[in-house]
Amino acid sequence: MKTNNALVTKRPPPRYLEIEELLLNAIQNGNLVANTVLTEEPVARLCGTSRTPVRKALAELFEKGVLKQFGGRGYIVAGASDNDKPQRIALTLGHLGLQNTDDLPKQPRMISQRIAGDFENALLRALPFGVYQINEQLAADHYGVSRTVIRELLSRLNQRGLVNKGERAHWHLGPLTTRDVDNYYAIRSKLEPLALIESAKVTPLTDIQAMWERAQTVLGQGSDRDLNLCEKLETDIHVELLSRSKNKILLGMINQSQSSLVINSLFFTTVKSTPPRAAIREHIIVLDYVMRGAYDMAAQALEQHITLAATRSRRRLKTFSVFVEPELPQFLVKQKY
Repeated sequence: MKTNNALVTKRPPPRYLEIEELLLNAIQNGNLVANTVLTEEPVARLCGTSRTPVRKALAELFEKGVLKQFGGRGYIVAGASDNDKPQRIALTLGHLGLQNTDDLPKQPRMISQRIAGDFENALLRALPFGVYQINEQLAADHYGVSRTVIRELLSRLNQRGLVNKGERAHWHLGPLTTRDVDNYYAIRSKLEPLALIESAKVTPLTDIQAMWERAQTVLGQGSDRDLNLCEKLETDIHVELLSRSKNKILLGMINQSQSSLVINSLFFTTVKSTPPRAAIREHIIVLDYVMRGAYDMAAQALEQHITLAATRSRRRLKTFSVFVEPELPQFLVKQKY
């Protein structure tokens, strides 16, 4: 059973235990005095967490006799006379014995977040090379996590259209065909301009200018461009510029249709290349119109850019037929189709 030891780490303590210890220390050190009222919301806000672990922490301290219930909402610090009036305070970091937020216990990343990037990249590397069944148990063994974590990640990728579930409840990946590319880009060419018109109007001009400057920087780099910066340009135009649309259903449909974007990323990584100057100029034209407040023209320019990008992506996908299939993890089992 193969396990990726680099990704297996000691399980962090539950969040509620960290908050419980933080409050207990503050009480024992006298920063939170007897009869001080403690409620969920202020503690959750200071700790940068939801109310659920705070509720559990307060309940644990109550069970241990550190806190008491009273006639109002929440708890009070034990140790005072029942006749004393509860003291309501505007809770600050100082009351917790802390100087700044850096002193707060760091909230660990969820297990699924720690492996999500590596897991998705493994799937994307396989996408142009055929149909693969994703073995949940082998994936769980590979990353040293439970199958529940793998199912959670696969469900998210299913919503984005990257994987699908077959009739026998098996997860499958691919194939990504030129017809798929045409269909995805046809959808994007109509939906993304709609989202742009609404979103661009409420996007701060400073954000738009930053996108424009990044595009100009990449354009000026010539053929030796920063690939990470090039990928950021794609995010600027196709994610950030659309993200402030209030139509969440529209954004969801756009997100599902953007799986075709992986072709470009894979191509550039494989052949050590970057987007052509024409594509970058198309980005700049869209941003020029947005900065001028010509949103309808920006939408038309975006539609034209996506149409041209479809042709480029179709050609790139065809080139993968001459590439050698990369070494893939054992949880990806190639299928005949």
